[in-house]
Amino acid sequence: MPKTLLVEVAQSIAQFQQLVSAKVTQWMKAHTPRAFASLEQQAHSFARKLADDIVAAVLRHILVDLAFQAQCLAGAHSVGQYRSKGFKETSVTLLGGNSYRIRTQYLLPPTDGRRRRRRPSVGLFPGLVALGIWWQSSPALASETARQIADSCSFRDGLEALKRRGIELGYKRTLALYQKFSQRAAEQRDAWVEKMLNAGWAETGQLKGKTVLVSTDGGRCRERRAKRGRPQANGHRRYSTPWREPKAIVIYVLDDEGRPDRQWLPIYDGTMGDCEDIFFMLWAYLGALGVHEAKQVIFAADGAKWIWQRTFWLWAAVGLAPEKVVEVVDWYHAVETLHTVAKACRWAESRRKAWVRKTQGYLYKGDVERVVVEIEALAIGRRAKAILEHRDYFERNAHRMRYQLLRARKLPMGSGAMESAVRRVINLKLKSPGKFWLLVNAEATLHLRSYLKAGHWDHLANRSLDWAIPWSTHEVPFIPELRHVA
Repeated sequence: MPKTLLVEVAQSIAQFQQLVSAKVTQWMKAHTPRAFASLEQQAHSFARKLADDIVAAVLRHILVDLAFQAQCLAGAHSVGQYRSKGFKETSVTLLGGNSYRIRTQYLLPPTDGRRRRRRPSVGLFPGLVALGIWWQSSPALASETARQIADSCSFRDGLEALKRRGIELGYKRTLALYQKFSQRAAEQRDAWVEKMLNAGWAETGQLKGKTVLVSTDGGRCRERRAKRGRPQANGHRRYSTPWREPKAIVIYVLDDEGRPDRQWLPIYDGTMGDCEDIFFMLWAYLGALGVHEAKQVIFAADGAKWIWQRTFWLWAAVGLAPEKVVEVVDWYHAVETLHTVAKACRWAESRRKAWVRKTQGYLYKGDVERVVVEIEALAIGRRAKAILEHRDYFERNAHRMRYQLLRARKLPMGSGAMESAVRRVINLKLKSPGKFWLLVNAEATLHLRSYLKAGHWDHLANRSLDWAIPWSTHEVPFIPELRHVA
């Protein structure tokens, strides 16, 4: 270890000791809960400053290492033509919320010989980029900021949570950091999906020999769509707020009893695109996980036509034999349809409940044909058209409603995990009252929150930072390790 680095670390520790020594007498008088809480906050603030001072000292010594400089310059020149502008100072904020002036190599792309005003931020700090330092923020700070904002129900809640941890970047900088981090992660995901669609499926994968449940569904949120015309007197532009249907996917492993295997983490993801986009995403994930080697695949969803019209194509695309697939219409959606039929008849509550109880019993036994007969008997008069639509729902999905066979084989009858994912990933974040989303921000937030709620945040952050290095060989794979190590 360089002696100068040891000296700087020792100086930081000495400053920390001085701060603590000056406060010890006051801290010893903390005889109330409020005073003791203040003591804790001050001590942690001093410790964060010490940690950031040490990290800043180490960072400076890494950046002046000649071998590291040569490695970064070689990487930068391998992906583009740059000319050196020597060393330049820039600000870097670390995880504790403290900022430091850092001097390091700075590169600029070549010009065409004409004098012109250069766009800001077109240069490159190769040393900082190699360490994952973008937008003047350390990788740990960027990851923690994005994680907290994605996890919070509102942006201001996230700001408050960061503030209580000593990270105060301000509203505008926090928003910019979150948007850049999340949009970059979503762009990397889209590029990976495109690559997977051209590459086909993996020869082997994590799902080999497993029983897997796959599902997809949609949620609700409002898009913020700008209107044409002049701005208002206050400078704001008018916008409309049409409803959109964000779509999500869930992939998880089942145990021998047909329950989610807790030793395996699920895959969540989603998109603001259409039904084709979500099935392309499913294709990419299932192909990369080697689903064609799975023991069995259960595809559970509600009765939406856009889903079931594309499943046969999906299994062919990922190389999965049709005999390995069990398609299931979610039990609770099917029962909900029975309630809808009963309500259309405008019966008394007791009669409606009795009819639903009877037909639900037939459905539970897998006798879908009897359910269809019961519904057809109600298709009279003005209500006939509406009721016959529900009859078609059961006829169309009869082979997906053999619930007695599912129970006998200890397979799930529904897509509860999908409904939970839609609520936690989409509705609690995107659907809140008064929220109107630009599509690019909604897409990025949906991707981040999906990985967060599935337990893959650290992998997403590491992958995003690794893949962001222009000369990276992608040492961090896109697909996270699903095997859960407690």
